[in-house]
Amino acid sequence: MLEAHIKKKFIMTLFMLPFCLSEVSPDLTGSSRYLEDKSVPQPTGILLYYKESRDTVVRSHCNNDLALFMGRWILITWSFFEESDIPLSYLGPDRLIGAVSTAAFVLDSLAIVIDEKLYIYSLEDHTWTSSQGVDTPVDSVSTLQCCFSREDSCLEVSSVVLLYSLGSRLDLGQIYMSSNGGLSFQKYSIPHHSNELIGGLFNMPTVSSIVEMIIDDQNMFSLRYITGSSSQQSEQQPVMDPPSTLNVIQTAGMRGHLIIWSPNMLLYSPNHGIVLRTVAVINQGQAPLPPDNVTIIQVATDDNAVIAVMTSDGALYYGRMGMEAKVMKMTVVLDLTQEDVMLFTHYGDLLLIEVHEDRVPGLVDFDHQTIFIQQELARTSLPIEGCLVEQFDGMFQGEHFYIDMDGTLELSAVYVPSPACTFFPLLTVTNSKLLSSKVVFASDGITQRGTKKYRMEIRLRELGYTRLGSGSQHGSSRASGLSTVAVDLMGRYVTCKNLNPLKAHIITGCPPGKHIRVLMKVTTCTKDIISQEKLQDNFTYHIPKEVYDPEFLARPGKASHDLILPYSIVDYLCPLLVFKGTPWIPSLQLWQGEEFVEDVKADFILFEVHGMHNYEYTQTVRGARCVSQPQNWTSQLSQQHQPDPHTAWNRHNYVSCLDSDGPPLSEPTAQYQVLNKDSGNRVLFPEYNGMYIFKVIVVDPRYSYCQLTTTFSVFVYGAFPPHVLPSGVGLGIFLGILVALLMAGFFIKHRSSKA
Repeated sequence: MLEAHIKKKFIMTLFMLPFCLSEVSPDLTGSSRYLEDKSVPQPTGILLYYKESRDTVVRSHCNNDLALFMGRWILITWSFFEESDIPLSYLGPDRLIGAVSTAAFVLDSLAIVIDEKLYIYSLEDHTWTSSQGVDTPVDSVSTLQCCFSREDSCLEVSSVVLLYSLGSRLDLGQIYMSSNGGLSFQKYSIPHHSNELIGGLFNMPTVSSIVEMIIDDQNMFSLRYITGSSSQQSEQQPVMDPPSTLNVIQTAGMRGHLIIWSPNMLLYSPNHGIVLRTVAVINQGQAPLPPDNVTIIQVATDDNAVIAVMTSDGALYYGRMGMEAKVMKMTVVLDLTQEDVMLFTHYGDLLLIEVHEDRVPGLVDFDHQTIFIQQELARTSLPIEGCLVEQFDGMFQGEHFYIDMDGTLELSAVYVPSPACTFFPLLTVTNSKLLSSKVVFASDGITQRGTKKYRMEIRLRELGYTRLGSGSQHGSSRASGLSTVAVDLMGRYVTCKNLNPLKAHIITGCPPGKHIRVLMKVTTCTKDIISQEKLQDNFTYHIPKEVYDPEFLARPGKASHDLILPYSIVDYLCPLLVFKGTPWIPSLQLWQGEEFVEDVKADFILFEVHGMHNYEYTQTVRGARCVSQPQNWTSQLSQQHQPDPHTAWNRHNYVSCLDSDGPPLSEPTAQYQVLNKDSGNRVLFPEYNGMYIFKVIVVDPRYSYCQLTTTFSVFVYGAFPPHVLPSGVGLGIFLGILVALLMAGFFIKHRSSKA
């Protein structure tokens, strides 16, 4: 709001300038942004500052124009440092000094550690919130921004925040995790050995792991990958500098590229740190960076896999990261007397910024120097091989896709190499435990220049379930996850500036819009038993108290009154029509949006939403050939404090009775309550005419990641009308009438014989 107000005043002043220039203070007429006779008011809160000696910038991965400058002032820029701004100050209730050790963008907020405590600053309403659940001093915050969508699968990644103290001992347990964007934390327990120090903690969802950097008592570091209850560890590397100088960069794009650097070390990994390599300098005989007696000052990257390195001798190195990282020494010599911060522009060039006080009191401005990469490459004395690829693109670039269980996805890319090119693109999949891949290159004609054109066909498949122990396939489980698929050029030289890697994010999980429906073939409307007009006209139906249990435990006599319920044709359409005593099963269909996919052939269960229990199943446990005692509604509901059939039994807790690891058979004659189109189990309705509202839940954990449920209605007909009188009374009346008729006949016959 303040920025918009100042801009408005600036425009008004321009129009008034010819009339009032003589009245404007000379020191303000030269300001780069404002022409006002008033200074910007100073913030009333605690002015924040960066506690480290060298300035730095934190970029937002999701907004190219949003960044945080940390130095003498802490500044948030929404214009990529093109405009002056007001330094950030803390305006909350806590009494602070204002020393900032680290910060990161989290969702629509900024997570910032001030005086060894984490605070969340809202970028929308500019309010400060103190994080809860952290009871020890911390100095480091780590998070990963997921930017490809605003769907739950991506928001869950961005909501994870890790908090710790760099260089602290792991056995002290001073590590915290938040799953709500940093508002509240819980202590996070990780595997550790004695005398291990923490060098960093990172969320790496594309390998389904939390990764900790471990420094042992031999001054060696490694990365430990924690996936569920298991962990694995990378090879050890020597720590070349104090742990406080270690920097780990998770490059934007979620491809798994890692850069680990300190003043005397620069390592690169293309695969989440599993393999770490030194960065070599092309025009210095493949020597590792940094050279002897030279230290690294800054490292910058962007989401197109480029890297820039500034060293203490004023040299600048530039390169592109792929399966390996090689850089070139540029001809430009940097002025190290200036406190420049280095970052890449939206166009891939390098920007050096220096902060200083603006002429308008209370504001801070930036000086810029742009290093145009292509011009610098043209000036290099080393002959640079030109880009050997004419075209490289794919329609999937930057997109995200869902793959359900056993699902497949086909992608394609166009590749046109020059005649001298000897390599083809390479496909990488970050999470090979979730996806398998197959690549086929096919000739796709010739370009107008006579160059061969190729089509790269990519087929991805969601991998099968993971078997648990020695049980059968019915005792398996699957976990959804995120993977990044990238197609890169093995020989992508520094001159191939516009041929960036092709990338797509693959979510193995429930595709949005996937659902089930019940096939409505024969209904009360099609048979004109209860018309659609009647159902729409405030139609109600009756459930006697004898046939339902309000707690869904199928106990007769638990209801205290009958139910008179309204019928919603909007929710249930016309009821399915089922003749009493006919074995019945609903026909389920799988749909993706408005497109039919297949008939559902998976285990499912159903229950009547009001607790009606006057129906049975045709199969027993023995008849279903169970090898272990199956679950049922009573056992599942009894495990809940407040029985709720909507949550008691689902795909997450379902155990098939064909799993030999299940509980032993104890009631072989009990009814088997799991249905499947291909099994013989059916529902059997009694002598009862009335309405049922059923909810179906697909419980087979191998069928889909989706929670597949639907609700529908059934009208059962064909039963004889109920007796008005009790059967004993009716029989007595009938016998009495029969005796009376016999006696009447006897007396009539006796009188006629006398006559």
